[in-house]
Amino acid sequence: MRTLIVNFKNYPEVLGEGSVRLALAVKRAADSIDFEAIVAPPTPMLALVASKVKVQVYSQSVGSKSGDKTTGAIMPEGVRVAGASGTILNHSESRVPPRELRKLVPKLASLEMGVCLCSQTAAEAAELARLGPRYLAIEPPELIGSGVAVSRAKPELVERTVSAVRKTGYGGRILCGAGIVSGEDVAKAVELGVDGVLVASSVVKAQDWEAKIRELAGSLK
Repeated sequence: MRTLIVNFKNYPEVLGEGSVRLALAVKRAADSIDFEAIVAPPTPMLALVASKVKVQVYSQSVGSKSGDKTTGAIMPEGVRVAGASGTILNHSESRVPPRELRKLVPKLASLEMGVCLCSQTAAEAAELARLGPRYLAIEPPELIGSGVAVSRAKPELVERTVSAVRKTGYGGRILCGAGIVSGEDVAKAVELGVDGVLVASSVVKAQDWEAKIRELAGSLK
């Protein structure tokens, strides 16, 4: 079974009840198509989505601060209590220093939370693989939101990443993202060796959320 992670980001379409509607669209598609579905709503919507939709919910990021006097911090313990079963980390729009990642990934594992670590290069992906995240995504930042799929524009990057990561002995799932907008983009990514895709605007900005999710997920076979 391959994986589709939908990162809602903070688009206006998903603020408030919009996050619930999108999560429900993902859930309906997952109920009829064989794929692992994960949704990542904005932090203020985590508990709302987790309480209303039976789907894996990830936060879009967390920090390494802990303790009572941490005003404004997004702590792993907090998102876990809100209903999240994991988190995305090190996305190009929310980079995390390597030292902090080395603290966070084991902490999340101790809380039995999954992690999707994002990388920008094959070398970075291979280095992050040593931390043992459940998912590892390659996303060149220049293609994010571009509508030009990494699987088509930079297939060699995807192939190099898969090869470099597997050579480390990594046993988790390798994903790719950035610019993926169609089922054909997803099919090409699978052909290049990934176990799934990480998408955002192609779903959130679609006229028909469920139809777009079905199109993407249907090509994960």
